[in-house]
Amino acid sequence: MDVDKDLWNLLVAHGIDYDTPFRGIWCEGLDADEVARRLGADLSTARPCGWREIVTGSYFEHGDGVIWVGPQAPGWVQVIQLDGNDAWRWQSWVELTRDGGRLLYLGWPLYELEGVEDLEYVVNGEVVTTLVVGDPDERDGSDPNALDDFLDGLDFEGDTAAAEVTSALRLIGRVTGRELDEEWLNGRHTRYIIPADARRGEEAQDHGVG
Repeated sequence: MDVDKDLWNLLVAHGIDYDTPFRGIWCEGLDADEVARRLGADLSTARPCGWREIVTGSYFEHGDGVIWVGPQAPGWVQVIQLDGNDAWRWQSWVELTRDGGRLLYLGWPLYELEGVEDLEYVVNGEVVTTLVVGDPDERDGSDPNALDDFLDGLDFEGDTAAAEVTSALRLIGRVTGRELDEEWLNGRHTRYIIPADARRGEEAQDHGVG
């Protein structure tokens, strides 16, 4: 059911919960290498790996950004960022959607302080819809109602944050054509490193969503 918590439980089963900073991007129209390049990654660091290899530290470089990138649905690439805030920056969204592209963002970098971030829908460098997870009537953007066709039956005001996160992930799946699932999380995708020295000064441009 749409009001269930199954997608939240799926994340938890893979070691992603409120104690784990989560930054997710779903990006249309680019391949994995191009997404990584636009996020500032060093493409020579590309390594196929599973999610467990990342969270256990096998592919962790202290101070660098760590992203895990792979095809998610036809025409869409998914990014999970383990370390660093590159997926959470406005300038990254502009880079990933220039030339008419689209993306969706969902995350909770600092859940204990700020809760779940707003769900963002960005098209061609412009925030079209900002939807507050937990209060879907609270919206912003150039077209606050652009995602209305995807909201039917979703419970953004659920009895728990887990239900609300599941609804947000389900909405994203409706837009991309595929929900986040066990097959994707269990798959081997590509880890890239965003070098810390290439990111110094850039985080001052953080858009501060949330």
